[in-house]
Amino acid sequence: MSTPPSSRLAFVDNLRLWLTVLVVLHHAAVIYSPLPAWPFHEPGRGPTSDLLLVFLVLNQLWFMSAFFAISGLFAPGSLDRKGARAFATDRLRRLGIPLLAFLVVLNPLMNLHTYPAAGSETSPLRWLVTTAAPRYMWFVETLLVMSLVYAGWRYLRRGRPAAPVVGHGVPGPARIVAFGAGLTVAVWLWRIAVPSETYWPVVGLPTPDHLPLYVAFFWLGTLALRRGWPDALTVRAGWTGAGAALAGAVVYLAVVVAYPDAFAGRGSWQSLVAAGATVTAALGLTTAVVVLFRARFAAQGPLLRFLADNAYAVYFVHGPVLVLVGLVLAPVEAPAVAKFALLTAVALPVCWAVARGTRAIPGARRIF
Repeated sequence: MSTPPSSRLAFVDNLRLWLTVLVVLHHAAVIYSPLPAWPFHEPGRGPTSDLLLVFLVLNQLWFMSAFFAISGLFAPGSLDRKGARAFATDRLRRLGIPLLAFLVVLNPLMNLHTYPAAGSETSPLRWLVTTAAPRYMWFVETLLVMSLVYAGWRYLRRGRPAAPVVGHGVPGPARIVAFGAGLTVAVWLWRIAVPSETYWPVVGLPTPDHLPLYVAFFWLGTLALRRGWPDALTVRAGWTGAGAALAGAVVYLAVVVAYPDAFAGRGSWQSLVAAGATVTAALGLTTAVVVLFRARFAAQGPLLRFLADNAYAVYFVHGPVLVLVGLVLAPVEAPAVAKFALLTAVALPVCWAVARGTRAIPGARRIF
């Protein structure tokens, strides 16, 4: 069972909750966007579907990178307490079991409405195999791999002095710029081989072009708490990050609109600019929301604690909920943005109700 966070770190729990809501909103927007990237898709809802596409593009610049950073925050302390082997076993239980359960149970439920269209000649087993995919659980899958690699690295370094729990403060502007420049080059080089809009079907990774960002942000997360960065970030740093994120988003959209065939990768200068804009937006907005939540959302009452305690389970169950509610709302005639608003208004409370029920299953709270 989740324990109430201390007042000093309740803001991290609240930030994780907000990112979970953002994930649900992101996937709800996909349903009514021009992107056919969800088992249930309802395109052709007028020009407002393009607004949802802009929301998806801007969201993708940063929010999953921030999720990896938050996920890395407590990994060092957990590993210190448990040891590398117990930490790896715990990650396999808390991440591996939900991933397997999704593949076996929830993913078929998300695709069940497509089974009649498969035709009578398609056997249930073949349909299950052809529709199998981690879908949004790619995050859990990738986080599991990163956690196991981190545990292995720490195991190989056993016997060395532990890093201090509180450290050196936030790096200065020169180091931040140097890190951002290095990460930009890494993303640009990576996208020569893995351009934007690439999909890895075997592992189900929908945005492998962002993988250097995900790895870097998880690594930053493992450093941040020990070195006191969340507490050391100033309000000025938050505003600076917000401004940098806004600039990065504007530049990224300009490049995508002006050079739709060149921004994705393959070593073009447009790809380099897009990579730099993405890194700037991700670093800037992650910094801004950490400062915002530390200053404004650093406490939890009973409602926020309930929502936060069930957030991981919500992430797990939200896919089938969105598909089911979307199917129920399919007869409603409305523009894309209106359908999106209606879907999220109905689906969010249903997600938390289903998540609460899921955690009531015996043994489930040891996982969720």
